[in-house]
Amino acid sequence: MRTCNKPSRSAFTLVELLVVIAIIGVLVGLLLPAVQAAREAARRMQCSNNLKQIGLATHNYENTHRRFPAGMTWVRFGGTTDASGTGFIALLDFLEQSNAASLINKNVPWYLQSSTAVTIVEPGYLCPSDSAESIHLYPFITPFSIPSGDRYATCSYAYSVGYHDGLGYTPQYTARPVTPASGIAAINYWPKLADIADGTSNTFIVGEAASGKQMCSGIGCDTPLSSSVGENQSYLGWLVGGSNLSSFYAGGFRYSGSMASTVEKLNKRYVTDSFHDESQRHNFKMSSEGGPHRGTNFRSFHTGGANFAFGDGSVQFLSDNINMTVYQALSTIQGGEVATLP
Repeated sequence: MRTCNKPSRSAFTLVELLVVIAIIGVLVGLLLPAVQAAREAARRMQCSNNLKQIGLATHNYENTHRRFPAGMTWVRFGGTTDASGTGFIALLDFLEQSNAASLINKNVPWYLQSSTAVTIVEPGYLCPSDSAESIHLYPFITPFSIPSGDRYATCSYAYSVGYHDGLGYTPQYTARPVTPASGIAAINYWPKLADIADGTSNTFIVGEAASGKQMCSGIGCDTPLSSSVGENQSYLGWLVGGSNLSSFYAGGFRYSGSMASTVEKLNKRYVTDSFHDESQRHNFKMSSEGGPHRGTNFRSFHTGGANFAFGDGSVQFLSDNINMTVYQALSTIQGGEVATLP
């Protein structure tokens, strides 16, 4: 007796295959946002940890020198007074980066540092969410002695200058007079811990200043700048010891400084460029008072806000919808405001 065996199925039908593909597509669509959110959460946590280390290094600097580092320093080089660097340079030894610190030549201005020095990438100064490359083309140094096309290491953070953008300094190149609008940082200002009269837990000292977004010129500006060197990005370097100078305007150059203010909204786009009018460097008036200087705003690529290191060593995430009065109060050291974290 002969038996009939049914033919075995060795493959999916076209319909079944299409159903499987559709199911996989739905699952990917559901899982991808969660994966992306998890990755951003990890980047934000690393960014927060970077700020935590910067805050601790700032306090260790204060414990050693009995003062906080200056946001920018201007010193005498021979017969000329010029910008030597930033507070981020001062922190290197306190971030276990003594080898990097040893490459900084303290006898020349920041723009005459060696290519080796300006291209030192400090991972602790870079937020993983920042869109900028770690070493950026340095187009604006052509007026200086560094060869055109040199590169510099970028930074994702900035010291708080407070609720003002008067970035000038006195004829003696001493610190700008402290006012209720002053933050922890200024040119040639090394504040003491006791100077934070508003309380360390109510005052942030460093915040995010992400690179990569286009800049614009002037308070409340919303039109991006462009120039012969291409789009002006809001890059800043941890070694760059100056704000954007009026001397660069003829060449179309713009760049961000190592200090930021709360005059503008957190996460404002386009980013306001920092500006320092050399012809009126002794004019301390804020832009709101008709002064010639302005400061860049704090910003990040995190959704909904940015991280800030406070004077008590904590790191807080501030919403970009934070009340401006509270935001500005948190940036000053002697404002006398009654402000608490939202």
